[in-house]
Amino acid sequence: MASNFESSIQRGCDFIHDFVCSPCEEDGLNTEAQYFCNQCTKYYCVNCVPVHYKLFKRHSVLDRTDMTKWAAAPGMVDVLERCERHPGEALKLVCGDHDQLCCHVCVAMDHRQCSAIQHIPDVAKGIRKDPEFRQLPQRVAVLRLQIEDMKNDRKKNSSSLRKTRTAIVDEIKVIRRKINDILDKMEKTTVQELDGLVAAQELSIKKDMESCTQMDDELKNIIDDIQSKDSSGEPPLYIGFRKCEGIIKQANEILQNMSNVVKYDLTFRKHNGIEDNWSSVKTFGELNESNVFGAQPCTSLFPRDHVFATEGYKEYNVNMSSDTDTCIIEGICELPGGECVITDYNHMKVKLLDQEYRVVDHCDVPKFPFDVCHIGGNEVAVCVNNNNNDVRRELHFINITKGKLVTTRKLSFTHRCYGAAHHGNNLYISSGTALYVYTMTGKLIKKMYEDESADYTVRKIAISNDGKTIYITNLSNNQLITLDNLGNKLVTFTDPDLRGPYGVHVTTAGHVFVCCLKTDTVLQVDKDGKTQLATLARKQDGVNGPKALYFSSRSSSLVVGGWKDTLLVLNVR
Repeated sequence: MASNFESSIQRGCDFIHDFVCSPCEEDGLNTEAQYFCNQCTKYYCVNCVPVHYKLFKRHSVLDRTDMTKWAAAPGMVDVLERCERHPGEALKLVCGDHDQLCCHVCVAMDHRQCSAIQHIPDVAKGIRKDPEFRQLPQRVAVLRLQIEDMKNDRKKNSSSLRKTRTAIVDEIKVIRRKINDILDKMEKTTVQELDGLVAAQELSIKKDMESCTQMDDELKNIIDDIQSKDSSGEPPLYIGFRKCEGIIKQANEILQNMSNVVKYDLTFRKHNGIEDNWSSVKTFGELNESNVFGAQPCTSLFPRDHVFATEGYKEYNVNMSSDTDTCIIEGICELPGGECVITDYNHMKVKLLDQEYRVVDHCDVPKFPFDVCHIGGNEVAVCVNNNNNDVRRELHFINITKGKLVTTRKLSFTHRCYGAAHHGNNLYISSGTALYVYTMTGKLIKKMYEDESADYTVRKIAISNDGKTIYITNLSNNQLITLDNLGNKLVTFTDPDLRGPYGVHVTTAGHVFVCCLKTDTVLQVDKDGKTQLATLARKQDGVNGPKALYFSSRSSSLVVGGWKDTLLVLNVR
């Protein structure tokens, strides 16, 4: 088919068609084909196909609705190697300037000025030995498991949503019994509004599940195509590799967007004084949707200026039978399903906890694990360092699939890696004295902030939900530093209780919490980082050498870890 395009270009036609009518081409014309004959293996336009029908009545002719079957004809381009923009052409070239696979028509039309055009057989040499290509099946398998997990989470969410509806309706009925029959209309209006919200959220869940199914099908098809071409030479494998990379990137972006909404939910709050003022209102109460975003569950039940108080606490043992010493919990984060991931410095382990804070799985890391942050879906990133000679300075990416921790990749740095946070498509890494911003592939964007006055001036970091505010614990100088998203220092907060600030966490609503190593305290600070609002726990409450904390709106609790075999879970209101 390349000759069709080349002849079109040589004749200087105004249009370049993916398939050219064979009889017209023989007459020197450039007409787009709309039909293909399997027996003749020729293409026909709308004017030529009637003649073909008259001459060959028993031939099987396919129109453009069956274009995928055209590829079975001799001389057609294999599906894997076919150019998506020009289906009749094979991918033969790579444009380095645009990082794009090209056919000859692509080059002629869009890449004439490009200087880095290479022949695919040249760049495909050694593709089977390429580490990334060899890891491709595993990466696709892990991604497909994530997709399946996302579908299962949405199914559970749908069931939970229905139970929530039942609970709210029950509350409506309790209120309903306190007033007379005139409230029938109010009840109907409220339930209709509730059902509308449930239907809207179930529609979103359905769309998410459909997207997951589509992504899964695409990944399965492309990896099957690649594996079926193993004996076909390196160019098809390289092309499959590049196409699969594109699908993986798209799937990760879609999963990232889905992961922003961890759970669809509803809440109900009745109108105050409804029994006395029922005649002035139209519904039983106020229905509010809540979509739990990202790594930090939604805290919309608590206004942004809310000052928390502690209503008791519980402790949960996270020491395993194989552990030989006291646990030192350096990092805590929560997954969309309510599970927790913690890092145990003393035993060089990453531990997975269920919703009851029981250890259900663990994986070893080569050196000491520090902070852990949620990336999206069921993926976390763990800081790993060697404290003795600093040879190992890494960020390990771990997926949680079917209740198991699986390390998928890692990034290496030239500086230490103590704290990690994720926002948008960027990673924020603290080195002890500086804050760096990287892409998800480990490319350095910039050094955002630095303070070399001591060893641990940038220990841990937290980023507001909108990405505009960054909080840093300055362990050496007993300070909480607040930056804008350009790295400019906005506030330096000090306080007698703020001694040895180590862990810091900010909720999606903007509540800021800090744990202090030297005073064994857990504090709440205002969103501007200027004022201490409350002391939520002290040593007498079970706080011991706190190094990490996390707010879970699922249980309205603060989870605190440190030099202790137990996690301290503070119930707050």
